[in-house]
Amino acid sequence: MLTGLQVRAFAVIDALAVPFGPGLTVVTGETGAGKSLLMDALSIVVGNRAGADVVRAGATAAEITASFHVGTYEAATQWLEEHGLMAGEDCEVRRIVSADRSRAFINGTPLPIQRLREFGELLIDLHGQHEHHSLMRRETQRALLDAYAGASSEHATMQTAFATWSAAATRLRDFTENQAQRAARISLLHYQLEELRALAPHADEWHTLNESHRRAAHVQELASGITGALDRLSEGEQTVTAQLAEVHNRLSALERFDSRLGEATGLLASAALEIAEAAHSLNRLSAGDWGDAADMAALDTRLGRWHELARKHRVGNDELYRLWQEMEAEYAAMTSGEQDHEALAAEVDSLRRRAEQAAEALSRKRSAAGPLLAAAVTAEIQRLGLASGRFEVALTETPLSPNGHEEVEFLLSAQPDSPVKPLARAASGGELSRISLAVQVVLADVYQGPTLVFDEVDVGIGGAVAEIVGQRLRQLARKRQIICITHLAQVAAQGDAHLRVSKETRDARTHSTVAVLSDRERIEEVARMLGGLSITARTRALAKDMLHD
Repeated sequence: MLTGLQVRAFAVIDALAVPFGPGLTVVTGETGAGKSLLMDALSIVVGNRAGADVVRAGATAAEITASFHVGTYEAATQWLEEHGLMAGEDCEVRRIVSADRSRAFINGTPLPIQRLREFGELLIDLHGQHEHHSLMRRETQRALLDAYAGASSEHATMQTAFATWSAAATRLRDFTENQAQRAARISLLHYQLEELRALAPHADEWHTLNESHRRAAHVQELASGITGALDRLSEGEQTVTAQLAEVHNRLSALERFDSRLGEATGLLASAALEIAEAAHSLNRLSAGDWGDAADMAALDTRLGRWHELARKHRVGNDELYRLWQEMEAEYAAMTSGEQDHEALAAEVDSLRRRAEQAAEALSRKRSAAGPLLAAAVTAEIQRLGLASGRFEVALTETPLSPNGHEEVEFLLSAQPDSPVKPLARAASGGELSRISLAVQVVLADVYQGPTLVFDEVDVGIGGAVAEIVGQRLRQLARKRQIICITHLAQVAAQGDAHLRVSKETRDARTHSTVAVLSDRERIEEVARMLGGLSITARTRALAKDMLHD
C-alpha cells in the first residue's frame, strides 16, 4: 500500500508531501491544475521513462520519493528478499532525474532502472493514457485469468515442471552434441592408458627406482667401501673397537683417583655399543644381494620408459602415477556415458510427460473459466457505460512453455456490429480504465494485486453511469487501495479520502499544490464540481447529501 509521496522540483511543483491511506483516495481540481502530475510522478518513481524536461525550471534535478507498506504483500516482500533489499515491513522508493542522468534507489540502495521497473509493477498499477497500461500486457491478462480460474497453484506447478524438463533437455542436447568429441577423447585415452598400464607405475616407485639404479651402478665401490670399513671397525689387526676398548680400560683404572673421569668412560662405553651396531649393520649389507648386470639393464629400461612417458604427457617423473590414476577415472566415467545417455534420455521423456500433464491441467481450468470471466466482465462494463460492449477471453494454442500450452488474450468489441479486437486496438484510454475496473471488481475476492491508480476512468460518462463507476471504485477499495483522479462529483463523493490539486501564480512562476480536504472542504469541492463557478446553498446541500449517502 502506498503511504506517502514526496515530490521536489518536478514540473510546476516546488515541493509537496502527500499522505495516502487505505481505501479509495480521490484527487480533484480545476482543469489544468496539475492533477495528472501525481500520475506522472507515480509513473516515474516506479520506473517509467523520464526526460530532463520534468525538472522544474531553475532546478538541477527532480526528486520523487514514494513510501510503501509491503508487510502483507507476498509478491513485493519476496522480490525484496531475493534482491537483498528487505528492510522491514515498510519500503522507500526514490527516483532522481537530472539533465544528464536518472538514478533509482530502493531502501537507500542504488539499482538499475530496469530493476526499479520490475519492482514498481508489483507496487502500482497505472490506468490512464500511459504506454505501460498493465491490462494490455499478455502476462497481466494470463495472471488475471489464472486468478479467476483458481489456477495459480497449477500455473506454479507448470512453471516448475517446465523448468525441470528444460534443464534436463539442455543437458541431453549438450551430451549429444559432444558425442564426437567424447568418442575422440575415449580413443585417445584408450591408447594412452595401454602404455601406462604396460608400465604400471607405483605411487612412490620413481624414487625407489633411482636409488636401486645408483646402487647397482656402484656395486664394486660399495663392496670395497663396506669391506674396508668392517676391517677398520672390527675385523682387522688394529680395529677401532679394540683401540676404543683399550682406552676405556685405561681410563676406568684411573677413575679411582678422579671420579670426574666417569663421564668420559661412560661416553666411551656408549660409543663402543654404537660402533658394534654399525659393524653389525655393515655385515648385513655385505651379505646381501647387490645385483648383477641383468638387473642393471632392467633398471635402465624401466627408468628410460618412465622418463619417456612423463615427458610425453608433460608431467614431472614423480607425477606419472597420479596422472595414470586420473586418466583411468576419466576413461571409466566416459565409457559409462552410453548408459548415462540412455538414462538421461529416459529422464527427459518422463519430465516432458509430466510438464504436458501440468499444461493439460492448467488448460482445463482456463478453458472452463474463460467464458465465465468474459460474461462477468461483459456485464460489468455494460453497467460502466459500455452498453454495447462485449468482452471475450481468447486462448491460442502454443508450443509448451512455462505458461502452459496457450496464450491468453483479452478481446473487446465496443459496438454491436464490430468484431472483437485486442484491447489495445479496440478501446480508448478511458474505456481501458473502465474495463480494468470491471475486471478488478470481478476478481476482487481472488486477486491480490498492487495499488490501482485510475486517471481517465470517468472520461465520456456522467449521470447514473458515473455514480455506478464511483460505487464500483468504492466497492473495490474494500479489498485494494485505489487512487482515482476524477472530474465527476459522483465519483469524488465515494472517496474515503479527498485530495485537491490547485495551481497559482506567484512571482511570475506557476505553482501546483495538493491539499488533504476536511469534511467541510470536501463539501465545497464537490459543490464546485456540481455547480462550476456558481456555488449555491442548493449545490452545497446536494454535495453534502452525496458525501453522506
